[in-house]
Amino acid sequence: MWVLFRVPCPTPDGRTAQDLYQSRVSGISAEMQASAALHGCLFHRAWFTQEGGEFVALAKWASKEGARAFYEEWSIEDEPGETATVLEGDIGLIPTP
Repeated sequence: MWVLFRVPCPTPDGRTAQDLYQSRVSGISAEMQASAALHGCLFHRAWFTQEGGEFVALAKWASKEGARAFYEEWSIEDEPGETATVLEGDIGLIPTP
């Protein structure tokens, strides 16, 4: 299951896309990475757009239940204004990891 997360920035509480990105840089620990793998995270990357108007992340989970368990374990909540879109289909030029 691929999920695209998008957060328009600045957020209602004033954080920029770079702020959201930096919070992941400092907050993702080796323990969190190991937990994500145990819960079935197969891919996860995050970016901020060049003009700064949006924070974007893309994740691939083996199951919705695994994703939910990971977010609950780490008390991860949506950012203000965040949307999560489940993507259907999977076609591309190179194999996915």
